[in-house]
Amino acid sequence: MTFGSNFDTAATVWGSAAIGFAPFLCFFFQIVFPKSQLLIISTTSAFFFLLAASFASLFWYILNPVIGLGGPWSALIPGIFFQFIFRAAFVALYHKVESVIELSFEKTEEEQQQAISGGDDPNPAEHTDLQAAKNKLSLNDAACGLAAGTGFGGLHALLLFGSLLASETSDVGILYQPSCPKVPALLVSALNTFCFFFLDIFWMLFTFFGMRRRLIFPRGGGSLADINPLSRPFGHYFGNTRSGGNQALITVLLTHAMAAGFTTFNVFQYGCVFSLTTLPALTLATAYIFWSAVSKIYMPLPHSNVRLSLPASFSYGGGTTPTAAGGIHPLSSTTPERPPPEGPDLVEQFRNNDD
Repeated sequence: MTFGSNFDTAATVWGSAAIGFAPFLCFFFQIVFPKSQLLIISTTSAFFFLLAASFASLFWYILNPVIGLGGPWSALIPGIFFQFIFRAAFVALYHKVESVIELSFEKTEEEQQQAISGGDDPNPAEHTDLQAAKNKLSLNDAACGLAAGTGFGGLHALLLFGSLLASETSDVGILYQPSCPKVPALLVSALNTFCFFFLDIFWMLFTFFGMRRRLIFPRGGGSLADINPLSRPFGHYFGNTRSGGNQALITVLLTHAMAAGFTTFNVFQYGCVFSLTTLPALTLATAYIFWSAVSKIYMPLPHSNVRLSLPASFSYGGGTTPTAAGGIHPLSSTTPERPPPEGPDLVEQFRNNDD
């Protein structure tokens, strides 16, 4: 059912477009676009969302004629599952690339150290260039999680809202649906897109947290002594453990299923009364879970960008670090190759600043 003049249609289109795409544009141009490495991460994560959508569609296309899938959940469940899988796959790929970059830095530093020890250092300025490159790169789970969430959520917003927005640019009037006869369908879709964009960012951040803990801690537990988070009056920390990482990943699955389920209210008459209230409430609840569960322990010290400002061979004293085989072994405060650094300990400074 369509109503309205050309002016009403134009106002609805532009207003809804601002609601649906403004968060993506702000995050993209303020956070992602200024740094080339974050732009690469964002673009790659958008490609992984496209893969997830393609696999979900292929799954439904193959099984629908066989078992006769019907109802909205037949499309929602494959979408939730494959988005979860491809988020995890993207983060796993990121970890592999991160390891290659760090090994490259470490190898270069070792070569420079050998050149200095042997008195054969043809270009001392390269030391400064390497340190500047490390500081400029500054890869960490928080920045990369935001960039990846922006790419993942941005393409999600484009597919979820872009087609309806394009159809409303014609002169046929404003579309209303039985599920929300008083509110234009374009505005309903824009509000849903707004919420899902922020949910996509939180889901990606949770995935980075969960996959990182599964990477650095062996099966059965393990914890970092570097950060001792304060207690919360409400909620609890997932924990700097493998179990805490699993809790974060389960949170992604459960909240995504709930968000998708809330949109099914739009199938019913006046269903938007429920969907437009429960979906924003779930978005706020997910933000609160992130704050209460992982915000203060999001980046364990050996896996934050602090290590990019220290020598690659510098060990984080008094704590533990993962071995190449995935285990945990203690570290001394200094390496045998170089004397203790003069002045205050950089790691201790970071701890004090974080407190």
